[in-house]
Amino acid sequence: MTQKRRKQNRKWLGWMLFAVLLTVAGVVCYFVWDNYFNKRDDGKEPDTSVTESKPEEKKEEEKKEEKKEEPVIEKEKVILYDGDDPNEAEELTGAITFARVSGENIMIRLNIDQYLTGGSCKLSLTQNSNVVYSETAGIIDAAATSTCEGFNVPRGDLSGRYQITIKIESGDKTGTITGEVDV
Repeated sequence: MTQKRRKQNRKWLGWMLFAVLLTVAGVVCYFVWDNYFNKRDDGKEPDTSVTESKPEEKKEEEKKEEKKEEPVIEKEKVILYDGDDPNEAEELTGAITFARVSGENIMIRLNIDQYLTGGSCKLSLTQNSNVVYSETAGIIDAAATSTCEGFNVPRGDLSGRYQITIKIESGDKTGTITGEVDV
């Protein structure tokens, strides 16, 4: 008798599963069908009949129309650089970017404000108005500026504070950059 009940329970379970699947399939079909016909254009002309709307609705519609008609305002052109072009200056200018003792050398580096493709930099180290050391290096061009090849002055017996004078020459332009270094 237990076998008969088990078979009846299985039949009942099978019918319930079938009913649930049929219901789910029906719901899915309804949503697909409803979505298809809501988005589909039947080729009918839109309803142009005039309907009275509330004053609030008219104001909202007018606001929407006003927003659509606003003109496009262009931003002002941003000027990236207000100063004069350093390449047009009469004199070459720049700054000493590094002047320190490093190991057994005094390293001196500088940046030239103008773009130069050639020329020379003449370094003079002076102490108490006496020239202690002098050297010449070439000019290296960079993207928008230039620099000297750099100076590595042997430290030797040098000690104290020194005035740095670098004379720059390129074409018909010249300039002088000054600074100090403590050894």
